[in-house]
Amino acid sequence: MTQDRPDAPELLDALAEFLFADVRDWAPREKRFQVLVAANLCAVLARELRAGERPLREDLALLLELLGSSFTEAPQASELRQAVRAAERDLGERLRAGELDDRLDELQLRLREHVRRKLDVARPGYAAEL
Repeated sequence: MTQDRPDAPELLDALAEFLFADVRDWAPREKRFQVLVAANLCAVLARELRAGERPLREDLALLLELLGSSFTEAPQASELRQAVRAAERDLGERLRAGELDDRLDELQLRLREHVRRKLDVARPGYAAEL
């Protein structure tokens, strides 16, 4: 069941702004970095909630394509993050074993998509600087 406004991302945005704009100024000097980390964490969580499952589903499709696999059945939302991690792990193992050495240029280009999706949530605008 969803709540009326403000929704969870809006609440997290408000908390991030409060921590960044207000708390940071009156927090003890030795705690200001932790306040900024907490503000950033709230902002990242808000962006993750707004993005929903889409980035994970896109990552899973990309990773499976790079592994030469496909969905037998699309995972349920509760299993999606685990499926992405398993595909990342499998790809990493195959890369370390040298099984994909003949495709490194292709993999590098395609994995940029994966990294850009992560950066879009973690630090919007950063990928454009690369």
